[in-house]
Amino acid sequence: MKAMVKRLITACMIISFVVGWPMASMATEVDNIKIIDFGLYKTKAAGWQEAPGTQRGEIQIIDERELVKRTKMIPGSDGTEFGFRYVVNGYEQGGQVDLLVRVSHSEMESSDEWVAERQIGTPSFEGWRFDNESHIVPGKLTIQLFHEGTKLAEKSFTVY
Repeated sequence: MKAMVKRLITACMIISFVVGWPMASMATEVDNIKIIDFGLYKTKAAGWQEAPGTQRGEIQIIDERELVKRTKMIPGSDGTEFGFRYVVNGYEQGGQVDLLVRVSHSEMESSDEWVAERQIGTPSFEGWRFDNESHIVPGKLTIQLFHEGTKLAEKSFTVY
């Protein structure tokens, strides 16, 4: 009896894996990322939202984002916002994917990384804002997007 139950459980696990695997992978299948625009942006904030897992404990909710100037040359001044808008292209329009965002600077030893959940087929934004003069370091700053360990997009800016 125990052997039969064990075989039944094993068979159910195999069947659920075979049936469930294609459906689980559909929502995360990414073909590429297309950069739509890049440069200096101006944003209008809608307010703040509690975010316990972040350094500040809250994140700013953006109501509007406008491209001010298409450029790779970024003036190093307090309040400067820059980055790029992009679309994740993949199998299932509207499906959710996790992207690793990495921001690195040529003059610094470390990089900042976070995971962003994005929707396939919907424009998204990744960028950087200088909130403090002490964080402004002239040189090359690069923003990269990875999905499942593969780099799918990259844009470099020169901070002066």
